[in-house]
Parts: sequence; C-alpha cells; structure tokens
Amino acid sequence: MKINLRVWLKIPDAEAATVKNTLRRRMGYEGVLTDLRRERLWSIEVDDGVDDPMDLARRLARDLVNENKESYRASVGAVTFEGGYVPVRVGLHIEDGEAVSALKRLRDRLGFEMVRGVERSVVWKLALSSPNPRRTAEEIAEGLLINPHKDFYEIMT
Repeated sequence: MKINLRVWLKIPDAEAATVKNTLRRRMGYEGVLTDLRRERLWSIEVDDGVDDPMDLARRLARDLVNENKESYRASVGAVTFEGGYVPVRVGLHIEDGEAVSALKRLRDRLGFEMVRGVERSVVWKLALSSPNPRRTAEEIAEGLLINPHKDFYEIMT
C-alpha cells in the first residue's frame, strides 16, 4: 500500500516565484503560464496489513513535514490534484539520498517497521492557457524543470 504526502509551503515560495518569472520573462511563456506552484511529494510504501493508513500518514507527517512553515495533504493509493493545473512530477534517476535517509530514520530511529520504501519528488503545478496544455507542460519540463542527466518527469493526470 502506498501513502502519499503532498507538502507545500505556507510562506511565500521563492523557488517557485523564480521559476515562474524565468518562464514568463525569459522563456516566452508570458501569455501562457498563468500560475505556477511547487509541492514536495513523499510516496511511502508500507505493509498492506496497516489498520488505519490515514492515522499512519499523520504520524509519518510529524517527521516529514515542518508544520511551522508547511501544510500537507495525505492520501492512500492514487494522488489527486485540484483542477486547473497540469501537475508535472520531477524525480531522480539516481539514488535519492534524502529519501534513503528518511527511510532509515523512519524505520530505524522512529520504529516504523511497516515502512518498506520512500520516494521523494517535486510536483510543479502549472496553470496554462494553451490549446495543448500537456504538450506545453512537457516543453516547460524539458526546457527548465529537469536536468536530463539525473532527473525524469511525468505529467500526472
């Protein structure tokens, strides 16, 4: 079973603002990109025998989310996003040290033995005014959001 934690900043996101301005001012998406937001996505594989996965998600969030400056939404199974955005998930082809560290911390130090795997990625939510939003999101991902030597991307539907 997979528990997903979508995490975003409560405070202004300087990285998202920089990416948004770069796309609009320097890359020609001024009339196309109406909004851009960034989230972290933690996908946590746990044993199927967990009694209350949403309670477990809340307990895992205590370690993975800084509630002073971040908000989160938990889900079990599929990840869903609000309408109006094209979500582009960016992850690593190579081993993600932060995900490996989180897995070890959750299992070894905090006693969450039911956790089997942890993946971390970034989701860029693009609000696009385009005849083909999916293709525009692919162009943006390949042009700015990923480093093809270490990253992959996926348009989430």
